[in-house]
Amino acid sequence: MNTERANPDLYMDHFQLSEQAMNGAAKVTVSGEIDLAALLPLQELLFGTMNGPSSTTEVDLGNVSFMDASGITALIRADDKARDVGGRLHLSHVPERVFRLLKIFDLDHRFSILA
Repeated sequence: MNTERANPDLYMDHFQLSEQAMNGAAKVTVSGEIDLAALLPLQELLFGTMNGPSSTTEVDLGNVSFMDASGITALIRADDKARDVGGRLHLSHVPERVFRLLKIFDLDHRFSILA
């Protein structure tokens, strides 16, 4: 079963979030600028995908044009939540500029990064 939804309540001028569910896993696609305005909507969407030990959430960052410490905070909190429920959080299509930010914060080894 494959379902996809874009939540219009989670759309701002500079970022967009969408969620796709497939076979018990969730894929969250993040586009645009991930800054303080995106922190809570991103965090809430990610938390909503984590409902138990079999929860796997992939965060596709391929269309992220900018991310600051607020985006990193949302990812850390989501990773903590996933670990708390026995689930897993993966990052995919991480742009070089976002990967550099993860390295600056010494987080490049914390996250499971998919190609």
